[in-house]
Amino acid sequence: MIAAVLLAAGSFISVAELRGSIDPGSGRYLIEAIHEAEAAGAEALLVRLDTPGGLLSTTRDVVQAELSAKVPIVFWVGPPGARAGSAGVFLTLAAHVAAMAPSTNIGAAHPVGILGTSGGKDEHGELEAMAKKIENDTAAFVRAIAERRSRNLDWAEKAVRESVSITASQAQKERVIDLVAEDVPELLQKLDGREVDLSGEKRRLHTAGAELRTASWTVRDRVLHAFANPEVAYLIAMLGVIGILLEMFHPGTIVPGVVGAICLLIAAMSFQMLPVNAGALALVAAGVALLAAEMFLGGHGWFIGAGLVTIVIGSLLLVGHVGKGFWADPDFGLGWQVVVPVGAALGIITGTLVWKLTSSAGQPLLAGSPGMVGEIGEVREAIGSDPGRVLVHGELWAARSREPLAVGTRVRVIDVRGLLIDVAPLDSSLQEVTPA
Repeated sequence: MIAAVLLAAGSFISVAELRGSIDPGSGRYLIEAIHEAEAAGAEALLVRLDTPGGLLSTTRDVVQAELSAKVPIVFWVGPPGARAGSAGVFLTLAAHVAAMAPSTNIGAAHPVGILGTSGGKDEHGELEAMAKKIENDTAAFVRAIAERRSRNLDWAEKAVRESVSITASQAQKERVIDLVAEDVPELLQKLDGREVDLSGEKRRLHTAGAELRTASWTVRDRVLHAFANPEVAYLIAMLGVIGILLEMFHPGTIVPGVVGAICLLIAAMSFQMLPVNAGALALVAAGVALLAAEMFLGGHGWFIGAGLVTIVIGSLLLVGHVGKGFWADPDFGLGWQVVVPVGAALGIITGTLVWKLTSSAGQPLLAGSPGMVGEIGEVREAIGSDPGRVLVHGELWAARSREPLAVGTRVRVIDVRGLLIDVAPLDSSLQEVTPA
């Protein structure tokens, strides 16, 4: 016993933490954490998991790395309240030791079908056949994992075919997981002395008192993982929309347009990692078009109202359980707490821009020829039967008048005809003057 404690004291456990979706960023992070733990000679790799699911391709890559790992891998679904939803089931089952915290759940790994259905029909039965093939392939995949780790094959298949989900205590009774632990220290105590099968070789874990070393994220993986968050991707997309609207309101500003275009490109990249509903995306685009129509066509606020309703409905349906390459819980997506504030912000910004456009349209022009009318100048070349010259705004203009005007007379501009202005003496111009 003393020897085991001393051995554990000299060892360390690498700790990785995954919260959020299983995407290219988090997938690379987990795979690199496995390789680094192997290279560093870690006693084990402990992964704290809380995920609603993720990409099929990334899930397969991580599972493959787990099954071929040369270091014991422990997945702990925690802390309490966490979940191993959908794609997270496969990662947890593939670990050498699977553990959960109380008040957590695991399951609901049914693959979604084409066009957001899991068994839809068309006139040729092609969608139904394809959905069945996806389901059978996924069931075989999860059975192979459960068989490799000596877990409950029947439950694993039910999680795929029937989308069942169970709590931590039920999972332990059903032999889906090995341990239930409230926190990491309790987990390490329960792991100590446990034997795992490491590629046909038995290895005893010495975890009590072992040092914990956090596996760090690379900047690239952290950025990719952040962009795969549907809320972050949506906010970036809406920031891009606001930038484009501002550029449309004031063409030539450049900065809002450039920033908006960059945000839209980043959002497009993010949406490629998410299950995006094409119809909902079209609704959002239509809503943005209605907001722009209010700015340029005028609809007395009707375009803004219709646009906001369209954007909110499209946003709520934008990300979700709709892609055959994405395994996620049904609640994965955008909620009211994000969509409503964004919709309100778009409405306020668009309303302000429309008000600015309307108020500026009713104001007299202060630039160009119309801006000259009413300005005061001084005669520099006498005006008689022929036009003379008047200094206005520091410029000499050819000018004419109904009455002769001597040099030095103060005049007011009453009309502009191309490069010729009509003027009247300042005292008489205070009366109503009709241009010739």
